[in-house]
Amino acid sequence: MRRLALAFALILATAPAFAQAVAQHLFFEAVPAGAPPGASYEARQRLTERSRTELLPAILAAAGLEGAVAVADLRMGGYRLQTNPSLHLTLRLEDAPADRLAGVIAWSLEQESVLVADFDSADGTTGYALVRFPAGSLTPERAQRFFLAAAAEHEGLGGGYTAFGDTLLFLNLRGDDGTPYSGLPDEMFTESLRRAAAAFPGAVLAATGRADARLVLQPQQPDSPALPPLRARHATLVSETLNP
Repeated sequence: MRRLALAFALILATAPAFAQAVAQHLFFEAVPAGAPPGASYEARQRLTERSRTELLPAILAAAGLEGAVAVADLRMGGYRLQTNPSLHLTLRLEDAPADRLAGVIAWSLEQESVLVADFDSADGTTGYALVRFPAGSLTPERAQRFFLAAAAEHEGLGGGYTAFGDTLLFLNLRGDDGTPYSGLPDEMFTESLRRAAAAFPGAVLAATGRADARLVLQPQQPDSPALPPLRARHATLVSETLNP
């Protein structure tokens, strides 16, 4: 497990650990479910980049985290069989404020949920697996083809993934009752990914491990008067960027 933790730390390239809080990783998209159909990947990426630049600082401020040291990287991500540009936000927080921030992001960017993960947790209950591809070979198209191939191996693998360079991270997320959304125990989840990788040219199951990970759903109502203007601005960005 020590080697796996080191490998994952190198992939994530997070900041050095401090005595307080933990490194929280928030994964989310800026493309809403009701976005205009047929928008190119490039257009969806522009929307994601604009959301990171124009909205994320204000979202952090609305969550009471103005001035927090946070890193937001643009990545590829898959959710429910579709690959989109996505954002990976890293900052040091306790669980409660991290979950509140996730709710603020979900409401402001019109997302069904935001994934929050702590990969340094000593008692993580969520299994994960890393599927690696040859250096420089992972494009959105290739990631999507593997995503569909993995879901064809078992539908439980079609929930989602996040890309780190040439590596795809798959998390066997669980609901509140502890049951995996995939319907697979961690061992079968990993074995199914191993078979999918073995049948896909260039892919290899590189590592496995455990994390503390959960999905934070979009709140029904905003908890701050600062959020409705942010949501309205996001809707404007969607219209400006994705509409023909």
